[in-house]
Amino acid sequence: MNKLRQILVLMFITLVTACGLTSQTSTQAQFNKHQVSDYVKVNHPTWLKDAVIYQINTRQFTPEGTFTAATAQLERLQKLGVDILWLMPIHPIGEVNRKGSLGSPYSIKDYFAVNPEFGTEQDLKAFVDKAHQLGMYVILDWVANKQP
Repeated sequence: MNKLRQILVLMFITLVTACGLTSQTSTQAQFNKHQVSDYVKVNHPTWLKDAVIYQINTRQFTPEGTFTAATAQLERLQKLGVDILWLMPIHPIGEVNRKGSLGSPYSIKDYFAVNPEFGTEQDLKAFVDKAHQLGMYVILDWVANKQP
């Protein structure tokens, strides 16, 4: 009977140990599964490392607050060493719950239109074309906050 008891205890210990190892291995595998890895490799152009980004709030950038007036300033910005022009939101602004008369440029009403305060779509295209001619890039500040 003692031998049977010893065998059963030994089998029980083996079973518990095996389950513990499996659980630990499984937990380790789960942990490793969620580790950040270098699976995304982005090769940035070398010029981007030292690029100068200049943000433009069209409304306040010039006294006129238009793309046409901003276009006239592009050569000056190029001489300053600007590589990338970052335009704050250029879309029409929502009017619901507006604070004051101007409204927030981050309260977008129409993602497919240009704010008429700044000019026309052609004025925006002329701004971008001139920036490109001068070797500058243009990026837009996109806003995920559509208002009625």
